[in-house]
Amino acid sequence: MILLGAPGSGKGTQGAWLSRRLGIPCLSTGEILRGEAKRNTPAGFRLRQLLATGALVDDETVCAVVGARLRREPPVRGVIFDGFPRTLQQAEFLDGLLSELGLPRPIAIHLDVSADGLLRRLSGRRQCAACGEVYNLSSRPSSRGSRCEKDGGALIQRDDDTEEVILRRLQEFESYSAPLIEYYEGVGYRRIAADREPKVVSEELLEIVEPAAFDPRSEVLLEGRAAFSGAA
Repeated sequence: MILLGAPGSGKGTQGAWLSRRLGIPCLSTGEILRGEAKRNTPAGFRLRQLLATGALVDDETVCAVVGARLRREPPVRGVIFDGFPRTLQQAEFLDGLLSELGLPRPIAIHLDVSADGLLRRLSGRRQCAACGEVYNLSSRPSSRGSRCEKDGGALIQRDDDTEEVILRRLQEFESYSAPLIEYYEGVGYRRIAADREPKVVSEELLEIVEPAAFDPRSEVLLEGRAAFSGAA
């Protein structure tokens, strides 16, 4: 399944929750790209510069990263995509890749948040420099102040979470999201009002995706659901 939405719409939070609930992995292209950017290579250096500006990474690079990851670790139990695809070209690439791997076309869920809500969320976001855990100064502050609750790592503001960069990212999202949404509309596409509390959004999200776990036509999700139930 694909989680669509602007930066700060809750794709990471909801994707991680769904991953635990259904027992299938959540693939965050943002985390993969940031990991690659930390490497001391020419490609890593270029990615660091690009990510710091908040600009989108080109389709060819993103598709190469996702393709390599899925071919190396085929998602036999299903997969949740967080932040991919972002463009029509990436969506077409994904359809071809899933077909190559013998997987069905994904369902697409759009987490819709107002511009004011997105700006408020992103400017208050803080991330643990050690483990990557995400907090928010207003909606989910750490009980340890400027330190991570899990490992005590310092909480930092990402370079792409400053107000200037946020506004640029939102403008870019508006420009590329319309054709992407049109591409998925009518085939497993659903829109959720994600301005609400994360728990409320999670409950509505589960109402959409959990029935698919029992649908015999959705073998990938069915296997993932069975694995989760067995682990419980």
